[in-house]
Amino acid sequence: MEKTITNMRDLAGCFARAMNLVSPKIANHHQQVAYLAWRIAGEMDYSEEEKIEVIYGALMHDIGAVILPELEEGEEEYTISRLGQAGMSFIGDIPRMKNIRSIFEEAQIPYDERPKKFKEMNREAVFAEIIVLADMISGMIDPKAAALNQAEEICDNISDYAGEELHSEVIEAFLRASKKEYVWLELLHQPEVFLSAISDNNDVTLDQAIEIAKFMSRIIDFRSSYTAMHSAGVAASAVRLAEILGMSEDECKMMMIAGYVHDIGKLKVPKKILEKKDTLTDEEFNIVKEYAYYTQLLLKDIAGFEQIGQWAALHHEKLNGFGYPFGLKADDIPMGARIIAVADIFSAVAEIRSYRDGMSKDQVIVALREYVESTALSKYIVDLMIANYDDIYQKREAETSKEGARYYAALVDAED
Repeated sequence: MEKTITNMRDLAGCFARAMNLVSPKIANHHQQVAYLAWRIAGEMDYSEEEKIEVIYGALMHDIGAVILPELEEGEEEYTISRLGQAGMSFIGDIPRMKNIRSIFEEAQIPYDERPKKFKEMNREAVFAEIIVLADMISGMIDPKAAALNQAEEICDNISDYAGEELHSEVIEAFLRASKKEYVWLELLHQPEVFLSAISDNNDVTLDQAIEIAKFMSRIIDFRSSYTAMHSAGVAASAVRLAEILGMSEDECKMMMIAGYVHDIGKLKVPKKILEKKDTLTDEEFNIVKEYAYYTQLLLKDIAGFEQIGQWAALHHEKLNGFGYPFGLKADDIPMGARIIAVADIFSAVAEIRSYRDGMSKDQVIVALREYVESTALSKYIVDLMIANYDDIYQKREAETSKEGARYYAALVDAED
C-alpha cells in the first residue's frame, strides 16, 4: 500500500495562496472564484465529489496567465477561454488532473455552439459555465464596499447574461445562492471557507504528491523561458544526490517534491526582475530574497510537508550564516536543505539565464568549489556532486528536456 503523506485540502489551500502572489490586483480572486463555483454547484444536483471537482477547476481557471504576456495598464483582461487554452499544457501528463483538462477544453467552446437545451450539456461543459460565471462575479465585486450593498446590482447585471452567454439554469442557480446573505459576506471576507468542502481524509500519497508538485513547478517556472526547466533540473539532481547519499526510497520521493516546489515563493517576484539582463539593484535583490520566506510561508501549513517544507525553504541558507531569509548556520540547516542548495546552484549555473550563457562542466565545478571555499555549501555534498557529475548531469538533462518540450508546447497553445 502506498504511503499517504498529506491531503488535498491543504494542497488546494496552498495552491490558492500561491496564485495570489502573482499579482496584488488579484488577491483572493482564486479563492472567490472557487467559493462561488462551489456555492453555485451546491444549488444544482451534483454530488460532493463533483462539487470538489468544480472547486479544483475554479482554482486553476487562469493558470495560463503565467505564460501569457503581462497585460499593460488599461489592456483588456484575458478571457477564461484564452486562459484555459494556455493552461491545458500545464496539466499535460498529470493523471489526477485529467478531469480539469476536460473542463478547460469545454471552456473553449463558444456559447452559441453549445447545446441549446441545458439537459443535453455534458457535466464538464456545465462546470465550465459555472466557473465562467464565478469569475465574472468575482470581477464585479468591490472589496472596499459593503458586500450586501452590491448584491442587487450584481444580480441584475448577471441576469442579463441568461440565454445570451450562459445557460439560464446556471444563472438561476447563482441567483438562488445569492438570496443567502452569508454567501455575500463569505465571498468578500472569508472565501477560503470553500476548503471545508474538501475532507482532510482526501488522502494524497507520495507518488500523487510528486505529480501535483510537478504541476505546481510548471506554474512557478513557465513564467520565463530562462526558468522554464529549472525546478525539474533541481528535483532530478537532488534526488540523484539523495540516492548516492543512501537516503530511503520515501526520502528520495520527498526530495523530489522539495525540488519541484523549492521556488514556489518566486511567484511573488515580478517577471521583469526574473528576466532582467543587467545587475539587480539592491532594492530588486531584496525583492528576490523575500521569495524564500514566501516558500516557507506557503508550505508550512501542509500536513505531512514539515520536512519537505524545510528542505525547500532553506535552500538559500549558507553554512557560514550569511544566507537568507533566516541567517541559519550549519548546525541548523538539515541535510535535505543542503542537498537542495547544491542542486539549485548546480542547475542555475548550468542553465542559460538572461544575463549569461550556461557554464561548461569545468566552469560549474569551479563555481561549486568557490561556494565550498566560502563555507556557503557543504564540501561533502559538493565532492559527491563532482565525483558523480556526468551521471547527475545526464539525469538532470533528461528531466529538463521533457519539461522544455512541455514549456514550448504551452507557448504554442498560448499563441493559438
